Amino acid sequence: MVFEDLPFGEYAVSLMHDENRNGKIDTNFLGIPKEGYGASNDAKAVLGPPKYADARFLLDKPDMTMEIKVKYF
Repeated sequence: MVFEDLPFGEYAVSLMHDENRNGKIDTNFLGIPKEGYGASNDAKAVLGPPKYADARFLLDKPDMTMEIKVKYF
């Protein structure tokens, strides 16, 4: 994904691979995601989405590249 013209500042990114296109992340009976997900800083999800404090980063230059690993269980 490309985000253009964002003002400098603090951000966090999270994503999901909505494989069945139902608009939500599907989980099993234990609440473990059945679809891929990821967050900036490789922030861990524990009993819910990653914490902002763990995923945040500083956008302080015009061109920045970030790789987010999508985890599947």
